[in-house]
Amino acid sequence: MADLRIVGRAVVDGRLIDEVTVEIDGERISSVNVGEVGSGPRLLLGKGQLLLPSATDLHVHLRDWNQAYKEDVFTGTSAAAAGGVTTVAEMPNTSPPIRSPEALRERLSLLAARAVVDYSVHVGALEKVEDAKRALELGACGMKLYPEDLERLEDYLKVSRESGMRLVVHAELEGDDEAKAVKMLLSRIRADDDIRFAHISRAESLRMIELAKEGLGARIKVEATPHHLLLSEEELDENSRRISAVRPPLASMADKQYIFSGLERCSVDFIASDHAPHTLEEKVSERRAPGFPGLEIMYPLMLTEWLEGRLKISTLLKKLCKAPAEYLGIPKGDIRKGFYADLVVFDTSVRWSISARDFLSKAKYTPFEGRKLSAKVVSVFRRGELVYNGCLLVKGGGMHVRELKHG
Repeated sequence: MADLRIVGRAVVDGRLIDEVTVEIDGERISSVNVGEVGSGPRLLLGKGQLLLPSATDLHVHLRDWNQAYKEDVFTGTSAAAAGGVTTVAEMPNTSPPIRSPEALRERLSLLAARAVVDYSVHVGALEKVEDAKRALELGACGMKLYPEDLERLEDYLKVSRESGMRLVVHAELEGDDEAKAVKMLLSRIRADDDIRFAHISRAESLRMIELAKEGLGARIKVEATPHHLLLSEEELDENSRRISAVRPPLASMADKQYIFSGLERCSVDFIASDHAPHTLEEKVSERRAPGFPGLEIMYPLMLTEWLEGRLKISTLLKKLCKAPAEYLGIPKGDIRKGFYADLVVFDTSVRWSISARDFLSKAKYTPFEGRKLSAKVVSVFRRGELVYNGCLLVKGGGMHVRELKHG
């Protein structure tokens, strides 16, 4: 007898099936069968409800420490759970930044104490091979290079090659020139380098990467955000434009369409939120702090693209769930026997509008304000435990992905 059976519509192996029984024992999925089978406690999905794997977000900023007024680990990971995201990989531009094994150890301790979802952490640019190796031993999932680090790209490539640390690059140079930075980076990397391009936003950039992939192979990965996939600068209204500052900036309609088409062409490997909260005062000031929250709406936004016929469900689940989990080396992102029971129940029978005032994130604004969606998160399971059911049900319990790889 299973601990829990979830019975209803689900997407399994990229196919929508009207009735499936997913049995959960402890933290794992113990069986997946067509039709209703088995015995034990049952969650019967209602009309219009749909069971999907939860998402893994490879690019989030949880702030905390000196920036806890913007967001903290608990509120940021609560936002993740509310959005159907049960694993996050944090970026290192915290205050103070995560640019040493010691800072990484301290950050992991904070996450262990307060994270609602499972987590990993990128480190910032490390100058010593031994520091990179120590960071990997602690469980760092990559080394993030920012525009100001690119002047010393060769040094960091050397550290990466000698330590085995993956690189994640924010490709921009002076004047927010993404394409120029991508061209420079592609001229320096080798076939065996493990590089992920964060939040690619320009058609010219993606075309260059697509050509390079043919020669350099699959170790080049590309990440795109919902705001670069679904928004363009020319489409924003006056209210959205006030809080739309982001790096890289929103691009043209043609850029947006080309990046979106990269999902089906398989040149875009991951969808990630780049959840980047600030106070509203910082967003509308003269300096316009770049970024905005995204964890709570990323999955519903992209699922709506499938429901309205603009994206295949198999493509969406691969980019948002399966491929990011594989990147972190954890058995999540699919409804499959032996995988962790990280699952989301969506209601696809409702039509609702995004309202940032309802966010669990401390940042209560979004350029997607008022956008109508066709999918709403109902329930979220993290390793078999119900953590969200219209409201947050836990106060922690997230684990480092290192503990999940062979657990």
